[in-house]
Amino acid sequence: MRNDEIGEVFRNIGNLLQIKGDDSFRARIYDRAAETIDELSADLHGLAEEGTLRSIPGIGEAIEQKIIEMLETGRCRFHDNLIEEMGPDVLDLITIRGVGVKTAGRFYSELGVKSLSDLRTAIDGDRLTQMKRMGAKTIASIDEGLRFLEAQRKLRPLRQILPIAAAVFDALKNCSDIKRLDFTGDFRRHEEMLQSLALVAECSSAQAIVEALSGVKGVVSSAIQDDVRVVASVDRGFPLQVYCTGEAEYEATLVATTGAEAHLTQFNQIASSQGIEPIGEQLPNWSKNRTEADIYGQLGLPLIVPELRGEADSIEAASVDNLPTLIEQSDLRCDLHMHTNWSDGRSTLRQMVEAAASLGHEYIAITDHSKSSRVANGLTAERLSAQIQQVREINTEIDGMEVLAGSEVDILKDGSLDFPDELLAQLDIVIASVHEGLSIGESEMTDRIIRAIENPYVTIIGHPTGRVLGHRPGYAVNLEAVADAAAAHGVALEINAAPSRLDLEPSAVRQVLASGVLLSVNTDAHSIPDLERALFGINVARRGWLEKTDVLNTYSLAAAKEIMAGRVRDSK
Repeated sequence: MRNDEIGEVFRNIGNLLQIKGDDSFRARIYDRAAETIDELSADLHGLAEEGTLRSIPGIGEAIEQKIIEMLETGRCRFHDNLIEEMGPDVLDLITIRGVGVKTAGRFYSELGVKSLSDLRTAIDGDRLTQMKRMGAKTIASIDEGLRFLEAQRKLRPLRQILPIAAAVFDALKNCSDIKRLDFTGDFRRHEEMLQSLALVAECSSAQAIVEALSGVKGVVSSAIQDDVRVVASVDRGFPLQVYCTGEAEYEATLVATTGAEAHLTQFNQIASSQGIEPIGEQLPNWSKNRTEADIYGQLGLPLIVPELRGEADSIEAASVDNLPTLIEQSDLRCDLHMHTNWSDGRSTLRQMVEAAASLGHEYIAITDHSKSSRVANGLTAERLSAQIQQVREINTEIDGMEVLAGSEVDILKDGSLDFPDELLAQLDIVIASVHEGLSIGESEMTDRIIRAIENPYVTIIGHPTGRVLGHRPGYAVNLEAVADAAAAHGVALEINAAPSRLDLEPSAVRQVLASGVLLSVNTDAHSIPDLERALFGINVARRGWLEKTDVLNTYSLAAAKEIMAGRVRDSK
């Protein structure tokens, strides 16, 4: 098992113990173990072999034994016993917006609720009204959150599927019968919500795929269909399929399975208009022994990258040579949104700086939360002033990278900011974000954000719709009006690369791009490993048709400072 998988098991144990009503101190031990493992740069396998696991803060004898057990067997009996006792779906309860472990624990202990379907039955049967401190407004909010999840049940957030996707890929890659292997479908298009996990494998035997999958934890019910496709399920029923092809059909199969229906329909309409046999489940002879570029070229089209195969209009753009030159991750020079343990981050400011420098950033911004974000240990004005001083001192000690003093400042309900202008003026960068009061109407929310944009010290609007994938939709807001205001005032809109957010989403990126607003791709890192998730934001940017010049983070430090300085000058 990998570090992240072991950390997730401990995190689940902590949540299960709290839902069960166990001692909170005991649950916290597992939470801390998960946080510690998240921070580790070393592999747990190596530490276990060296016998140095106990030297890691927060890892005692019991945690050490469970780590070794998972490394040796791939399972944790204590975790499995809790799941067997409490039900395999009980943790789904805490994915509902507004339902934490305490509320889930009440559902579990007072009503016997062990799954989302149990909760639906309890709500529809008015059983929640029998609970103390469970008013009509709270019940309505929980019901709304549950309905959102029910509508999403056939989809899974990318972040949930990544671990099993990696395990499946590794197992198949190590199969000697498989010559080539690629992800396909919505996973290859980097969709943030997935309908299935699909791969294409060049191999001579579908049975070899079945045998390779048999050793992957979480893969069940593998079966061969039509001699060329292996179907299975992972992660509690999520569909997995692997297409088994020969060498001649490999890239044609990628074309046939990567594009969304709208894209493939448009592709085949062009093919038919040219008298070319369309590509479908049955691959035409002309498509065999050809690369993907050759296949698109047969229709007079340039190769369309997977990220742009989700819609039909990329075909239209390609036909008139109007595809964008998409941004690459290597174009990013900086990360302008990260947190330290001054607020709710898990690493020190200096640790985050050193880690960012090791990634080759030319400059970064430290943007801890402001005072109204109490749950995130937001900084008071005095603490922010002290942090600014520390940033200035660090800049005198390091070479090759500059650290900008910033803050993620709450946009209050009236659109004002959480710090006065006198303090904001001391910062190099200000990210203004909505964290509370998400349920107000569209007009009120739009006015609220635009008022923040009009503040001369605001640089970026953070996660502009407030969505959390698989948990809650974004708040109601007129994005076109926000983008127009941001463009007029020189404020960038963020593509937040946190896998739980990916906000703005690709369709919204395309929507706001017409205004001329700059976008900013940031990790919103709360730990050192989080600094490496910029790729998720780049995937969104590419699916949103962004080019290098559309993104603030691709500019040199001097150019970025000029852009941000111009923002303040223009207001005076």
